[in-house]
Amino acid sequence: MGDVYEELLVKKRSTPLEKAAKPLLYGLTALLIIGGFFVWYLLMIPGIIMVIVCYFLVPRFDLEYEYSYANGEMDIDAVFSKQSRKHKDSLSLVDIECIAPLGSHHLDAFQHGYTVLDYSANEPERKPYVFVRPNDRKLIYLQLEDDAMKRDIKMRKMRQFFED
Repeated sequence: MGDVYEELLVKKRSTPLEKAAKPLLYGLTALLIIGGFFVWYLLMIPGIIMVIVCYFLVPRFDLEYEYSYANGEMDIDAVFSKQSRKHKDSLSLVDIECIAPLGSHHLDAFQHGYTVLDYSANEPERKPYVFVRPNDRKLIYLQLEDDAMKRDIKMRKMRQFFED
């Protein structure tokens, strides 16, 4: 088996709440700052606090997941606004019991008592693959859209990889 190294960047679709929250946060901040000039600076302190909140919170709405796969090991990082990165999870195929698309009947035994970690695109038309890690009872949702990565995972976990 040859060495395989692949990176995949998956952009997460924004939820309607995130789409609505961004202009609301900016609008509230602007109202508090402008209102602070007219009301003896009483609203200026909450306005400054809202500027700080917007500075740290709004970049979290633009989220991408980066999968770095090398020979059966995968690192998952979250990239916020193409600026900052946070390591989310590490995944070893040795610990995985089952890999199947979301909604597959092969996942029926793993529905109760498992924690879901969703690192997928969150788009209904692009079904993620579910990696079952029974040691810590987690279901990990990933987008396997890279053919070389999918082929290598399938070769390493032939009996546990399902494509139905």
